[in-house]
Amino acid sequence: MTAKFKHIIPGKKMTKEWRTKIIGGGKPMGGAISSRAEEWQRMCLERITGEECTKTNLRLNLETHKLKKVTRPSNEPDEFEWTEDFDGEFFVGKTRYLVNFKMIVGTGGVQTRSMREVYHFIKCQESYLKSSGDKHTKFLNILDGDSVGAKMAPMRKACSKTGSKKIFIGDTHEIKKIWKF
Repeated sequence: MTAKFKHIIPGKKMTKEWRTKIIGGGKPMGGAISSRAEEWQRMCLERITGEECTKTNLRLNLETHKLKKVTRPSNEPDEFEWTEDFDGEFFVGKTRYLVNFKMIVGTGGVQTRSMREVYHFIKCQESYLKSSGDKHTKFLNILDGDSVGAKMAPMRKACSKTGSKKIFIGDTHEIKKIWKF
């Protein structure tokens, strides 16, 4: 995977043009290369942490705040109560890190809808921590891109000061600066 990408962490804003040039190899993101942004984020996180970040089917239930492996939410009786799955998972000692990667660039209705979903996903992460008593899980929400970067302050309001000790909300630059979270 490392040979696929020229740059680990950019020195400038991650715009749609930057994403197309660096991650898409000059091709618009979509179709066969639509997963490259997540691959790039995963590679960066693995380099930062020194840990392999494996894919997962773990999801949170919006109503019960339970964490469960759900491969096909459409087969569940409460299918619309399940969040998207976490993009990755890794362990450092007893601490489990569940990772949410997003790269949201540009502006428009799709970007706004994506950011709203991320916001609710983060709120559900905090509800899970409060209701489960889980002392060994932390959440990493790595939100790259100029669009979500402009909305980082409201994103951080998704959880309380208490929750923010176990929930990271920021971009690749920030996780690199503060790791060990």
